[in-house]
Amino acid sequence: MKLQKEFVILIAVICILVLVLIISSGRNKVTYKLPELDRIESDSVDKIEIITSEDSVVLSKKQDEWLLMPQQFTADTEKVNNMLNVVSSINLTELVSDKKNYQRYQLDQENRIHVKAFNDEELVREFFIGKVSSTYSHTYVRLADSPNVYHASDSFRSTFEQNIPGLRDKSVMKFSQDEITALMLKGEFGEIRLKKEIRPVAEAQEQEEQTEVTPQQKSVWLSQDGEEAEASEVNSVLSKLSSLNCDSFLDEEKKQNLENPVYNIIAQGSKDYQLKIFQNKDPEETYPSLSSENAHAFFLTKYVAESLMKKPEDIFKIEDRDK
Repeated sequence: MKLQKEFVILIAVICILVLVLIISSGRNKVTYKLPELDRIESDSVDKIEIITSEDSVVLSKKQDEWLLMPQQFTADTEKVNNMLNVVSSINLTELVSDKKNYQRYQLDQENRIHVKAFNDEELVREFFIGKVSSTYSHTYVRLADSPNVYHASDSFRSTFEQNIPGLRDKSVMKFSQDEITALMLKGEFGEIRLKKEIRPVAEAQEQEEQTEVTPQQKSVWLSQDGEEAEASEVNSVLSKLSSLNCDSFLDEEKKQNLENPVYNIIAQGSKDYQLKIFQNKDPEETYPSLSSENAHAFFLTKYVAESLMKKPEDIFKIEDRDK
């Protein structure tokens, strides 16, 4: 009888605990409600401010081009689009904390990234970015009008962890390689002028046997004396020039000090595309350069610059030079 009574009491205790758990769970579900953020069309955003404890960046859209203000440097389109994707469709997935222990999530004033997005000077989105979760699948964020810390989908802190040099568009020359019909290379050796000529394959290959997959015409590059250039070397120069990116930019005031380039390249197509390369102060350093397609002076890496500075022995075939 005593054992039966203890069993009834045990069952009653278990029932009470289950009931308490259900009620507690129900309360959490009632109070646990995520903010609903309206989606913003990325095309409607025309200004982004990124503020940290050390720096601030302002991006402004002018005639479909994003500029870094107030310098009006052209911004990297891909990096700006990545920011717009986050701003327009940030997705909160979980309430992490309603306490103000922000340092734990790098949402304190010293570590957070403050983001503002505008449309016609109207603030349309504002939030703070903290650290990335240990799984790299979420980012800790806080909305400007709430003290709560949330998980947001994806890892995007690095998207906004930028400064002006890092956000600048590093494209300094761009053209279609097919449009180029002449090339001029000038260095300490003198000057090389090449002109593209289209020849039938039979002539270009000295009547060698053709197959069905052989193209009917071939481009050759000739000097003013009719000397044939090594096509692979010429194409290497044009390939790099046609989508040339710099390593970084010079300070604007130093542009005036660039004189007497050590190498000059002009590719002639629908217009003249010119690249001037200046002497680097240290053999291991980057090369200061100027492009006709960019208003700012910049640095090319040692590898890129020296791969463009071809010499006559690189350009012309050995058998042609020995004739």
